[in-house]
Amino acid sequence: MTEQPEREVEDMEERVSKLDDQIDEVREDWERKKADSSVPGAAGDPEKAEQGPQPETNYPSKGDED
Repeated sequence: MTEQPEREVEDMEERVSKLDDQIDEVREDWERKKADSSVPGAAGDPEKAEQGPQPETNYPSKGDED
């Protein structure tokens, strides 16, 4: 009976370690994205993130070929 709580503690410690690793990976990824100006919203431009990429507007429409 005494082995069960010890095993549970070991499992919990292992999960904590994995979670810490995941947190570190996400933090590193976020720091890379903040440094990249091509990532909308990451570099402090929330309006750009909300709008998303803009469509190309300099293409002539079919009626503009005159």
